[in-house]
Amino acid sequence: MKTKTCEVDLPYNWDVVVRVISKPEKTLPFFPYFESIEGDTVRFNVPRFMAKIGYEFKLSVAVQENRAVYTFTGDRGILTVVFEMEGKHLKVIASWSGFAELIMGKPLQKFVNGIANAVKEFCSAEMCPLTLTGDEGYLDFKTVCSLFKKTAMEMGGDFLVECTSEDGTVLKGRVHEGNLVEVEVIEPSGRKTTVRTEIPVLEVDEDLFKDLPLEKRFRIRVKRN
Repeated sequence: MKTKTCEVDLPYNWDVVVRVISKPEKTLPFFPYFESIEGDTVRFNVPRFMAKIGYEFKLSVAVQENRAVYTFTGDRGILTVVFEMEGKHLKVIASWSGFAELIMGKPLQKFVNGIANAVKEFCSAEMCPLTLTGDEGYLDFKTVCSLFKKTAMEMGGDFLVECTSEDGTVLKGRVHEGNLVEVEVIEPSGRKTTVRTEIPVLEVDEDLFKDLPLEKRFRIRVKRN
């Protein structure tokens, strides 16, 4: 069996982690190597050398006190992902027993690192007080990051965020295939600021928005691309 571990600081309680990992249909699309999920059937594609190795699994989820386990069972082997909360640290352990086990060290480490960071970012988004239903919310360069991540968790990797303030300021952001590709702000004067980028939505940080004229209340709308 090949096993890899990753730990991240997480200033949230276990119940926040459970709210995230108990929705694998929303979180799995942001894990490394993910291809698809249909019901409890999950597919991953792992690049090795000049080819990609496809894996199909049946997923089961078990949640206990301060511990949860994803078990992926397939014809090529068994993959387990264990989540453990130790104080303010989240420990993620991924283990693979099966096909190509000896050469899975680096892919498994990338896999567990990506899972730990995705869960960390989704926990942050889970605590975001903003709603995606047309209500108003205060946006600054910090909360707008959480807005994009929270929307990704709810709607997947393709969506458009449109926010309008009382003074007429408009903020638009487009996410395509899990990447933030464009942010646009139109001020009441008509001045337009456009930022084009290609950043995985879970890696979006505050620096991208620091120079934008936010820091006010916006009415928030989101829709699929």
